[in-house]
Amino acid sequence: MTAVRSAFLLLWLTVAAVGLAAQDTTVVLVRHAERQSLWDGDSPLAEAGLRRAQALAPVLAGFHPAALYTSELRRTQQTLAPTAARLGLAPLVRPKDGSGALAAEILRDHRGQTVIVCWHHDLMKKLVRSLGVKGPVPYWPLGTYDWIWIVTVSAGGEARLVEKMQELAPALAAAS
Repeated sequence: MTAVRSAFLLLWLTVAAVGLAAQDTTVVLVRHAERQSLWDGDSPLAEAGLRRAQALAPVLAGFHPAALYTSELRRTQQTLAPTAARLGLAPLVRPKDGSGALAAEILRDHRGQTVIVCWHHDLMKKLVRSLGVKGPVPYWPLGTYDWIWIVTVSAGGEARLVEKMQELAPALAAAS
């Protein structure tokens, strides 16, 4: 009887381990919120951006991320600050020019988890491609702040992109 139980336990643990290894990796991408100046390379957020960052916190927290990533620029860090405070997570800061390295790090260190990345409109496509998305990827326009892109990478490495709206209008209107 003990040998049967041991064999069953080993089989159950193997199936559970395979199931855990086969989980999708989810990368939630948002652009930094509205900034004060287009001419200042490290511009802080404008009032509208600070309101967006506050309103975005419960939305992003709902994804239950294991990690948060920002670039070294203030506007990305300020955008995720309310989410980080809400979740008790310290954002991991990576260089803005390192989209490929960031994607490789996420796929290596967060396989089977969800992470949130606050990045820059002109680098979103490069990051999505580096995560493995092969189909069409729209350009993220300069004046667009209300998209959320969700990249899901299967255990087999196939990546897909879904675009959603932030749906923060009531929260942003209430804050003004």
